Amino acid sequence: MEVPGPVGAFDTPAPPVSMSGRDTEAVRRHPRFRAAVETYAATNLARYGALGTLEHWLVNDMGRASLSGAIFVLDAVNRLTPAALMSLGPVATGEVSRGRARLFLQQAVDRDFIERIGPGVRLASDTPLRATGRFHSLMADILHVALEAVAVLAPEAAPALDQMARRPFVQQLSACVGRIVALHPDLFPLASPVQLFQARNGGHQILEALILRQPAERERLLESCAYSISALARAARCSRPHVIQLLRDAKAQGLLRFEGGVLTLEPALSEAVEVYYANLFAAVRAAAASTLPKG
Repeated sequence: MEVPGPVGAFDTPAPPVSMSGRDTEAVRRHPRFRAAVETYAATNLARYGALGTLEHWLVNDMGRASLSGAIFVLDAVNRLTPAALMSLGPVATGEVSRGRARLFLQQAVDRDFIERIGPGVRLASDTPLRATGRFHSLMADILHVALEAVAVLAPEAAPALDQMARRPFVQQLSACVGRIVALHPDLFPLASPVQLFQARNGGHQILEALILRQPAERERLLESCAYSISALARAARCSRPHVIQLLRDAKAQGLLRFEGGVLTLEPALSEAVEVYYANLFAAVRAAAASTLPKG
């Protein structure tokens, strides 16, 4: 769940947001960190499997998922226009081309995820837009899954789960997450080994499926497990050749090896995945602390 963007996109009045590297380390050292990751992977994988065809299209690779996250945040701060989306992290960092971002936005409008505010038949750069209830529900569910995992580590964040039925609260929470990621662009670097999975259709779900196949007694988050190409393809809602190519590419990068039906995940990949989830949970935890009423 990434929502990168420039700090300037979030300069509207909002609760102060604070997060540091110490917060990430505290999350990672928590005795229930692995349980939180497994909770997230299991719930998110089930949610992904239940998505309708169009909702699946919206988030099944990193480019579209990042653009969706950016749209969600811009909508929360009433700044959603095509020009604003083009200025955000996914496009600004080169993760998504401007052409792909424009096509995605038009398709999102055509598929009733985004709607124009006011008259007009074409999307100009300054056309005001807003997320439909359909889009909001999907993205709120994604945020809810992250909050459930965070509540495993930080019970004080649990009250936020009771507020997720309120759209204003969800908007404020998503805006806080957006501000944190904007202030800390190093949280989800494109050079991370995790991105090899996230950049492919269903790749993050393959990673989640591998997390859930790890033995209970292990030293690292990811070590080794028996695997099935067909099972991974079903979890990711993609083809067997797609899974095979992803695993081959990961092997070529020295991230894993497979032999005799056993997949071994190298320490570098396990480390990168732990850092990814620690950053995600720390950001959501900080946003929840900022958004929940004090006292």
